[in-house]
Amino acid sequence: MRIVVLVFVAVLSTDVFGAQTAIYRCADESGPVYSDQPCSTSAEPHEVDDSRVTVYTPVPAAKGASTTAATKPAKARRAKAVRLPDPARHEAACARLEQALRDVRTKMRTGYGAKEGERLKVRRRQLDERRRIEKCG
Repeated sequence: MRIVVLVFVAVLSTDVFGAQTAIYRCADESGPVYSDQPCSTSAEPHEVDDSRVTVYTPVPAAKGASTTAATKPAKARRAKAVRLPDPARHEAACARLEQALRDVRTKMRTGYGAKEGERLKVRRRQLDERRRIEKCG
């Protein structure tokens, strides 16, 4: 049984790993038909244009090089970014953002022109976004 399976796999792999099979182009009433077998005597071999196909060949890894060594700097950067800021500095930054938002809201309650209104809306959105990023309550 194993021999039959091995022979079957060997026969199948010859087309996959062997030379490229021919592709035939036949004219049909619905248009051109492409097949791996000639469909009539008028079938002509079709040449595939593979000039637009890009193949990426990776650079072979050096022997003994560890893949974890390449990821350590990225992990260190991430760990540094996760560290919490100084609480006093964080509160001061949040207070400045809150004051800037209050100033924008105050200006929006008073009179302003169309251009100024659009500028104030953009500024308010920016400050709200910074407030979310800084995780100010």
